[in-house]
Amino acid sequence: MVETMKMEGHKALVHTAAASNLGQMLNKVCIKDGVDLVNIVRSPEQAKILTDIGAKYVVDSTAPDFMEALIKALAATGATLAFDAIGGGKLAGQILSGMEVAANMTAKTYSRYGSTTYKQVYIYGGLNTGPTELNRAFGMSWGLGAGC
Repeated sequence: MVETMKMEGHKALVHTAAASNLGQMLNKVCIKDGVDLVNIVRSPEQAKILTDIGAKYVVDSTAPDFMEALIKALAATGATLAFDAIGGGKLAGQILSGMEVAANMTAKTYSRYGSTTYKQVYIYGGLNTGPTELNRAFGMSWGLGAGC
């Protein structure tokens, strides 16, 4: 994931199901390498697991202020690449939308078509086997793909 980030020219990452064993390992790698990582979890207990190992940006998707917290973390890190273990539902679209809002916070000009900042989500898991729902509110430069 970190290598993909570097190869594609992104400077920070987003990871879902972040309290998993893989998520904890990714946190340790990112902390060691100085890479900002936005962790998305589904409970305060999962958030604590990550903060206890040193994670700086942890957002709980079940919290009422989830989108606000996500946008704040995305703006702070400049993350434009996400790895999504959930797959179905609205989360991938919410991440892309949050990236768009964060990108527009520093935009020098307005475009009714959205920002030109490239945003990418890779779906690598299927914890939610339902359809992936996208509300196309994330500008004109984005990608959604499978795999790492």
